[in-house]
Amino acid sequence: MNTPARILLADDHEIVRDGLAAHLRMLGDFEIVHAWSLATLLAAAAPPGCDLAVVDVHMPGMDGGQGLAALCSAYPALPLIILSGAATLPHAGEWQCWPSVRAIIHKSSPMSQLRAAVDLALARAPAAPPPLPGPWGDADALSALSPRLAQVAQAVAQGFSNQQIADALGLSEGTVKQYLKDIFRSLGVTNRTQLALLLHRRG
Repeated sequence: MNTPARILLADDHEIVRDGLAAHLRMLGDFEIVHAWSLATLLAAAAPPGCDLAVVDVHMPGMDGGQGLAALCSAYPALPLIILSGAATLPHAGEWQCWPSVRAIIHKSSPMSQLRAAVDLALARAPAAPPPLPGPWGDADALSALSPRLAQVAQAVAQGFSNQQIADALGLSEGTVKQYLKDIFRSLGVTNRTQLALLLHRRG
């Protein structure tokens, strides 16, 4: 009799973990292990460990990429799917290059995307390359942005809020919002995540 795969779900919101666990159990015979902080994540990943970890980057103790780096360093053979609800992930390009990382998925993504990532990770398939912009996004239009719009676009892609951008550039927050609308329209994107991915792929 085959032993069920053990999937570690790490998120500091219990309702999110329970929802993901319910969906995963519909996909296969999985044993689900829960964690809600970096400390509980590292403890749950310890031997006998798990076959896969699905990890939210914003939990107590994670400190962004430092918590992920600690997990990957301690358990380099543990496949990792990064899950986030943040509008932007400034370090996503760096994380995608880590051998442990199999996918980076936004919480608004369809369940089919998580299912595909889980299947590939449990099959020990190599990590997929960072996703190319789909039907949205015109990378060539980046060079046509004015210097000020380009500054705003880069700041947004780095994870700065509208207020932080306004303070840094000496603008009003309303002006930043209008600039952002102009940028979205010019580049053919609809949100900050798509903008960050577009800039990342353009380099």
